[in-house]
Amino acid sequence: MIRNIIFDVGKVLIGWDPEVSMDIMGFTPEEKQAVMKALFQDKSIWNEEDKGIKTYDEMVEFLVSYAPEIGDLIKRFYDGAVLSVTPMDYTRDWLKALSAAGYGVYVLSNFGEKAQKRAVELGAINFLDLLDGYIFSYMIHEIKPSRAIYDALAEKYGLKFEECVFIDDVEENVSAARSFGMEAIVFSGYEDACDKLRALGVYF
Repeated sequence: MIRNIIFDVGKVLIGWDPEVSMDIMGFTPEEKQAVMKALFQDKSIWNEEDKGIKTYDEMVEFLVSYAPEIGDLIKRFYDGAVLSVTPMDYTRDWLKALSAAGYGVYVLSNFGEKAQKRAVELGAINFLDLLDGYIFSYMIHEIKPSRAIYDALAEKYGLKFEECVFIDDVEENVSAARSFGMEAIVFSGYEDACDKLRALGVYF
């Protein structure tokens, strides 16, 4: 029986697009392309931010090392990376509805500390008060799809995997959750996710 719904944050409960952040900062198309190529072709690069191990200076040095010829652009982007975060219009109502129906609602998200706190300041992460619990990756220095971060959430809040549904926009993270015994949904949109939840017997 499903008792708990666990959400990813980025592109599920909030919107974020690094290219839009660069648009806000006035990057040219060529500058955007250069930064995206340097930092996002290999997803393991940005994962270092989400792990929360490096200091600000160490993180800047690490990112710049991938394309020192555009070091100034990379630092500028890093400082404003979350400027494009936006709240989804369905998020608070969705969490409230699930909670009112008796489900536990949790967040498990790969998110760096600087970015997470800035997203709160910008009003995109505006739902922490509605959650029964959460873990952002920087808190424990582990990232999805490592089992350690899923286990950390379960242990902190006394959750059983077989009683949980996990919702994430990344197939790899969803597959990991399934392998640990959870039901899991690849998020492609709010209505689709609601339909898939109901198909699993989650009514709200």
